[in-house]
Amino acid sequence: MLHLLKTVVLINLAAALVVFVLSQYVAFFKATNLIDFLFFIVIVIWICAKLMWEGGIHSKTTRLDNSRTDKVYSMVKGHDFDQEQQQHYRQNYQTGFVLFIAGMPAFITCLVLQFM
Repeated sequence: MLHLLKTVVLINLAAALVVFVLSQYVAFFKATNLIDFLFFIVIVIWICAKLMWEGGIHSKTTRLDNSRTDKVYSMVKGHDFDQEQQQHYRQNYQTGFVLFIAGMPAFITCLVLQFM
């Protein structure tokens, strides 16, 4: 739990730095108040979470050739490519879920400040 809390704090600090740098160069990210700044932090974190959750699942670059007939796969006999791909998807899902959780404090703070 402490590791998750450290990760959430680091992700929020990194996202705040990204939003600050973007606000210096991109007019859209210029935040006039704290609520706007928090909203942009949430957007940055949740876009990264979306990319981690479903990034590459339906990609054309995934392994499409037959591992039984392709001569390249004979060099790595005994390696289970399907298990490796499943583990990769699971790790992406876990990282995306951590990023989603990391965006929640900024989102909740944004809502609380909006309705105060």
